Amino acid sequence: MKKLNLKTHKILRAGLIVVLIAFISSCETWIDPELNVDPDAPGDVSMGLLIPAIQQTMGFNLMGNNSVRTTNIWMQLYDGVERQSHTEARYQLTAADVNTYWGNLYTELLINSKILIEKAAEESSPHNAGIGQVMTAYALGVASDLFGDIPYSDALKGTENVLKAEFDTQEQIYNTIFSLLNQAIIDLNAAEDLVGIEGDVIYEGDPGAWLKAARAIKARAELQLSNRNGATAYNNALALVDAFASNGDDMEVPFESANANPVYQFMDQRTDIRICQTFLDELEATSDPRIPFYVAKDGDGAYSGSVPGGENANASYPGPYMAAADAPTVMMSYAELKFIEAEAALQTGDPDRAATAYKAAVAASVSRVTGAANQEWLDANINTETDATINLEKIMMQKRHALAGQVQPFSDWRRTGIPALSLSIGATKTEVPRRFPYPQDETIYNPDNVPSIGSIIDHVWWD
Repeated sequence: MKKLNLKTHKILRAGLIVVLIAFISSCETWIDPELNVDPDAPGDVSMGLLIPAIQQTMGFNLMGNNSVRTTNIWMQLYDGVERQSHTEARYQLTAADVNTYWGNLYTELLINSKILIEKAAEESSPHNAGIGQVMTAYALGVASDLFGDIPYSDALKGTENVLKAEFDTQEQIYNTIFSLLNQAIIDLNAAEDLVGIEGDVIYEGDPGAWLKAARAIKARAELQLSNRNGATAYNNALALVDAFASNGDDMEVPFESANANPVYQFMDQRTDIRICQTFLDELEATSDPRIPFYVAKDGDGAYSGSVPGGENANASYPGPYMAAADAPTVMMSYAELKFIEAEAALQTGDPDRAATAYKAAVAASVSRVTGAANQEWLDANINTETDATINLEKIMMQKRHALAGQVQPFSDWRRTGIPALSLSIGATKTEVPRRFPYPQDETIYNPDNVPSIGSIIDHVWWD
């Protein structure tokens, strides 16, 4: 068959387009205009459908899947014993490994949150706008803490079609986070909302609860900058730590058997992670009552761990608190806020307040994880602390235990250096990793804007 040259091909294609346009125009009166509308991909989605979709992405992808597994392996709370998880235990994380995480962050979470905020403005719904702002700020904080500089102000522009967005510095991202949360506090305080909140699986449409969450997330962000802002960060955080009054205020994404927890799904399909021996040793040192909730019994009916990088596939799986089918993804908790208060009070010269907050933080965690007060254990191991004995290591170690199975222990370790972690067996880096690499798609399609980093042991701006 004779091949068409490029010029002829272009002419024929242009002619075909003209014919098709004429055909379509002549048929407008008898072709059903709804014929090519996909009912499963509507062009316009209500806020009541956007909100649960965004929250599902937050609970599953942002804070429940790759980020949790990888950072908990590095923090020696989990150990990766097979396949990709074992390579991560040896500090190998490639640009291809984070492609999906990055894509979900932008295409499912940030873009949809932007649409939600815009729709809320159009429909005079400040409460929905506030929810969108809180979720955006939360996502930006987690993503920037993992990657450093990320695209935002030059991204998500829709019809402007910015395919190669410039990156905001992490300092700019944090300024954006504070701006979003400040506006969310205003919007969620609004006395009138013409629409109301629908589809909210986190707080069931309660703007007051979202207002508390906005202040709690802001407290975390303030503390995150403590190595940059010093006493100002601690004092700003202390002004916000009253946001939650109990475990009942916790911000979490629920899961169930039909829509199972992401760690449960991963273990059901892959079984590549186990409890790390480092974490188990820490818990067993005080016979911590959270052990059976954090650690499942192994095949011999005992609690056992895998040493970092040790490939012990017979060690215990993560326990039901972190990996049951219906275990929620915890986004922000009363326990975390009390730990923030304890650290900030200690660093600003108020050890009495620090000790009091520390005790309340551990009690809140133990109650949340086990469903019981465990007062005897608290009295023997925690409540003996005074203003003379409390110190940063005790606060950070108990915070690490309370937030196991979340991403925050990774940030806290980078800020404080607590605990001192030894390298894993077979480590391919000279230090424990401190960040994620930029994704492969970004380095291929936006190479001029991707910041240059030497390795995943490089520090992010606030670290």
